[in-house]
Amino acid sequence: MKTVKGIIICTITTASIVSLLFSGEEVVKMGGRDLQVVYQKIDTPESILGSPFDCESITPVVYRKTPSLRRLPAARQKEAFVRIILPSILIAEHRIRQQRAELLGIVKKINRDITLTGKEITFVSGLFNRYRTSDLKELLTRLNVHPPSIILAQAALESGWGSSRFFSEGNNVFGVWTFRQDAGIKAINSNARLSRYDSTLDSVEDYLFNINVGWAYERFREMRVIAPRSLNLISYLDNYSTLRKEYVNRLNTILRSNHLEIYDNCRIDPDYLY
Repeated sequence: MKTVKGIIICTITTASIVSLLFSGEEVVKMGGRDLQVVYQKIDTPESILGSPFDCESITPVVYRKTPSLRRLPAARQKEAFVRIILPSILIAEHRIRQQRAELLGIVKKINRDITLTGKEITFVSGLFNRYRTSDLKELLTRLNVHPPSIILAQAALESGWGSSRFFSEGNNVFGVWTFRQDAGIKAINSNARLSRYDSTLDSVEDYLFNINVGWAYERFREMRVIAPRSLNLISYLDNYSTLRKEYVNRLNTILRSNHLEIYDNCRIDPDYLY
């Protein structure tokens, strides 16, 4: 146990998020606006293309089972992939923004020497533990988001626009490995295993957590505060792959050729926020 700026840090579970699961819907209480998340099943790759899609009012839908999109024509495959993954990105980043806003309010109180409530101390302590730091400035650097276009580009590259076996069998969107021999999905012709997730949202949240705490992405986290545009940031993701500079070049190509930055302005349907 230790103290940082008067806050006692101990191992706890953050109590700021309360989830109620019922009838395929989840209400996530964030200390700010509540977000209603809808869980759905995709029967066929074509079915995802039959529903309305409005960038200004994205339904916060999460998929537990995702079929391979390989059989769709290239343009339709990319469209379906964005429709599947983008809502999970917006949900995950909404959650982080809500926590960040709450933390900033607490930081203001600390700077004014205002005594924190027990609930606030528990909240901040939980974030310190989760994000593996005891420094408030560093916590704010880690508890942050970056443009959805970058996430979509990485997801597309790692999953082959939803055509990979790991995507359809385990909702693994970002090619994340696991070192547990009793878990995940075994790669063909290799003993390596890739992580398995319960939903697309779980995969996106794990990706964001890795980016936000991993030592390899420290420079990326610093730069997203200074120059948050996608094309400025992707060069700092060279450590994500052993391909290094070639990986960045491929991300750049995917971002530009598919005009993914248009999705940076997409928003969750306000009818699901209350």
